[in-house]
Amino acid sequence: MSKATEALIDSLSADLPAVKPGAAARRLALGLGLGGAVSAAVMLAWLGPRPDLAQAIATPMFWMKFAYAAATGLILAFVLARLARPATRLGTLALLATIPFAVVVAMALLRLSQAPRAMQPEMLMGHTSMVCPWRITAIGLPLLAGAIWAVRGLAPTRLALAGLAAGGCAGALGAMIYGFACDETSAPFLAVWYTAGMAIVALLGTLGGTRLLRWR
Repeated sequence: MSKATEALIDSLSADLPAVKPGAAARRLALGLGLGGAVSAAVMLAWLGPRPDLAQAIATPMFWMKFAYAAATGLILAFVLARLARPATRLGTLALLATIPFAVVVAMALLRLSQAPRAMQPEMLMGHTSMVCPWRITAIGLPLLAGAIWAVRGLAPTRLALAGLAAGGCAGALGAMIYGFACDETSAPFLAVWYTAGMAIVALLGTLGGTRLLRWR
């Protein structure tokens, strides 16, 4: 690097304020927190909590559903924090993000293999399969807006990938919130229809990321 280039870099960075440690994480937490609050308000005003929520939270399947969505959202939030900074490697985080889905798919296949053939369609389709992904999408949109706002103020360089992580995180956290209104607890249902809702929000994030996350 020439002395002239070094002098130019020094002059451009001389007046920049120091960035406090953890600033990116705090901004992401703020964006997702505000988006999550709006998403929860949308769920409560639109659908309301399931009538038997007090009894449902005492069952393992309710917490399995909650853990699937929450773990996916949390891991993708860490992925997003990495992608919000330039020239960072994802390392094992990318693989880690697939583990909750793999666990739910394995549970779904096991449950289907053990169930009588006549019960398998009901386990897979439930009674809300045609609305579940779209409800998760609607509830996840405020979270996606919060994630996009947060990342726009940082320095992502892989915009489509950052948008994918933002959408995936928002979709998973939206599914977690929707779980308090939904009474479906079958593992095959979750593996297909909850994942479909998360995937729709992830797709919207990917499509929007290339435009909305550009540096201004």
